[in-house]
Amino acid sequence: MRTIRRSLEASHRVDCLWRTPAAARNYRTAVSLHSHTVHSRESLDFLPRVLRKVPPLHASVARAIERRRMQSGHTVDFERAFWRPPLNALAAHTLESTQIGDSLGLRPLVSITDHDDLEACADLRTLGIPAPFSLEWTVPYGATIFHLGVHNLPPDRARALAAEMARYTAAPAPGLLADLLAELDAIANALVVLNHPFCSELRTTRAIHTVELHRFLAAHGGRIHALELNGLQPASDNRATIRLAGELGFPAISGGDRHCLEPNANLNLTNAESLDEFIDEVRRDRLSRVLFLPQYQEPLAARYLEFLWHALKPYPQAPGRERWLDRVFYDCETGGVQTLATLWPNGGPWALRQFIGAVGWLAMPHVRATLRLALGAQEPTGA
Repeated sequence: MRTIRRSLEASHRVDCLWRTPAAARNYRTAVSLHSHTVHSRESLDFLPRVLRKVPPLHASVARAIERRRMQSGHTVDFERAFWRPPLNALAAHTLESTQIGDSLGLRPLVSITDHDDLEACADLRTLGIPAPFSLEWTVPYGATIFHLGVHNLPPDRARALAAEMARYTAAPAPGLLADLLAELDAIANALVVLNHPFCSELRTTRAIHTVELHRFLAAHGGRIHALELNGLQPASDNRATIRLAGELGFPAISGGDRHCLEPNANLNLTNAESLDEFIDEVRRDRLSRVLFLPQYQEPLAARYLEFLWHALKPYPQAPGRERWLDRVFYDCETGGVQTLATLWPNGGPWALRQFIGAVGWLAMPHVRATLRLALGAQEPTGA
């Protein structure tokens, strides 16, 4: 654990564009960190907990699961289910770059971080876009799971390092974790960020996750370069992260966590000309200027509804991935990974189809505006 205690202001500064319209005036560059593409494998192991909160949908899915058990002898293990975001690498990069250019008039630097996967970065490089090799590393730790944003890996070592990270994810070993973090820390231009520190992803209680968080930072905090303020997490979590960063001397850094069509809700401001220069500011100078954009102010429930609709809506411009059924997968006991389109040729349970229709209605602009008025805004800094 770091023993040096810096003031909150010395480590980072957090602004909100709706409160400080000129926040970006003295900067030349904005950095988009933490976003996902079609290459991300997004687990659906949380679904049983969510479904229990919607009894009719839970009952309908339970009947479908029982039918599968009767027909095949196999139940449904949600840990074998996953979905993939709708945007390919170029579309995701363009979305982030366009927001920075159009909204702020700044030069964009974009680091895409798919879950445990570098293919989007490779795709962009094939297209002539000098994207960094970055990913979001899944790190099982004790009773919980952490996610580390690992940015700007050396191109000649990126795949070998990603393979070692995958080895730890598949078979967690304390010694391997310590060795990998030391190896990443030794790469001068790499950046390791603890993403959404207080998010347990419903795998354990908040109390247990927080205990594990402090244990993780006590053991490995010296190899972590920043804590993330997350664009898709509640403002209360981000305020807790700001406090923790101030107490332990970490810079707080942006991380939008974009999966679908809403661009990242926060960015980093800098005068750096390259990602290497920006990382040097964070690692060596311990400076970070985070800017939250107007979409973050909207009620989280309304944003989650729109997120869900973007994940479920049709994409006719994406052959082979047009329907949500084409983007959700199940690793079958026999037959391997298959899409729900294959497993549910009739479109799935009636209640599920009705639920998706309801989500589409709730995500309509005029309904979202009503939700915004009813639920109120959120402020990441509590100001």
